[in-house]
Amino acid sequence: MKKLELNKLLLASAFLAAPAAAQDFDSLPSVKEIVSQAAAAEVPAPLPALPQDVRAMKDWTIMVFMNGKNSLSEYVPKDMNEMEKYGPTENINIVTQSARMKEADPYYPPGGGGYDDYPWGGGPVVPHPGWPNPGWPSMPPMMMRDASPAVTRDASADWVGVRRYLITADGDNAALSSTMLSDMGTVDMGDYKQLVEFGKWAKQNYPAKKYMLIVWNHGDGWKTKDLRGDTVLKGISYDDETGNGITTVELGQAVREMGGVDIYASDACLMQMAEVAYELKDAARITVGSEETEPGDGWAYDYFLARVHSNKTNLTPDVMAAAAVQGYKAFYGEKKTNATQSALRTSGMNGFMTMMDQWAALAMKEDKTMIKGALTAATSFSGADSRDLIHFMELVYAKTSSGELKAKTVNAMNYIYDHVLIDNGATGDRFAKAYGIGIYLPTYGYEAAYGNLAWSKDGKWDEFAQWLNAK
Repeated sequence: MKKLELNKLLLASAFLAAPAAAQDFDSLPSVKEIVSQAAAAEVPAPLPALPQDVRAMKDWTIMVFMNGKNSLSEYVPKDMNEMEKYGPTENINIVTQSARMKEADPYYPPGGGGYDDYPWGGGPVVPHPGWPNPGWPSMPPMMMRDASPAVTRDASADWVGVRRYLITADGDNAALSSTMLSDMGTVDMGDYKQLVEFGKWAKQNYPAKKYMLIVWNHGDGWKTKDLRGDTVLKGISYDDETGNGITTVELGQAVREMGGVDIYASDACLMQMAEVAYELKDAARITVGSEETEPGDGWAYDYFLARVHSNKTNLTPDVMAAAAVQGYKAFYGEKKTNATQSALRTSGMNGFMTMMDQWAALAMKEDKTMIKGALTAATSFSGADSRDLIHFMELVYAKTSSGELKAKTVNAMNYIYDHVLIDNGATGDRFAKAYGIGIYLPTYGYEAAYGNLAWSKDGKWDEFAQWLNAK
């Protein structure tokens, strides 16, 4: 197994160009093989749907929990249309629980906003769901969907409520052609039990050898935030009608209660953090998500499914996850937009925690000013006190004079590339040093709620974060 030499640690481009071979029970393909399979040179043209027995056992069922009961309501039919451009292959089911609401006036946090209204740590001011607030001249660009020419709304996309659909292919067609399986009326999409019920329903009715679950909504990493005074908005899947959301702890619980999945993916902001992946380690083999706030378009499902069709004879979980990462990267690369997306293997999370506990113990013996300098310089992400872990460690390596800490950094890096990171797809100059794993690194104060996470209960990163912020 290839190992990184000390003198190569600072060459981040080498990490991304030729990371150490990913190994899981010595049977998985290398990262290079995964990426080459997922990024096929030729993208097939969309084909019409084929008649098929959807109830028969398939290779994959992709389940998409689309919570548009918030400021993203208009984009539910848009993303479903992207799914329909290619649709499923003959061995894949794609089902959604799609929720929409009538447009509502934006709400504003009391007093003009919360702590993310300020550029802590030098980062940008961060918008919240439902903005702009009165201080913004217009909607912040990171919350905007790309402008497109006005079109006449198709009746199939003009509805509110919660529905379940079986996705079918219709090529490049503005109408929603998928089969509506049920109209569920009023459902709280911010209740984790609804996510459980959807997963169980999909598995029972569309059985498969492997399952992928995508949660589509706003996201805030691990955090729980009180944005309206009377309502707590949580880690993912905010329902503006009920004021509920799904916490990181509830997300792990939900995926476990539905019987687990091969891939858990967030089509939501800020969710690719070590804390989230660890919470899911016993429920999903792989997590896919963004370290940063997603651009307004979120996932380009046609780019993802084009790569699924190109690799339909070899859709291992690693290849499926890499197809999602590479499709996202291709879409935003073409648009020259700063964006991040990565895939992590959760089977390596226990060893990863051990490595990080050991690394943090050594780092806490160092000069705190030096460690904080590395923290401030590390690639930051908007609104979750999240920094890129690998870039942070790389900077500490460059600054420390401790041979023991340097060696532990190399060991930790090798472990990450051998056992955790499957693929990374950052685009744009801003994320040239975003390597796929965000982690909580607060710069203005430790938050006690962090202690509720399994990552904090089982490990010692919370102690490191507290040490960093102690006066």
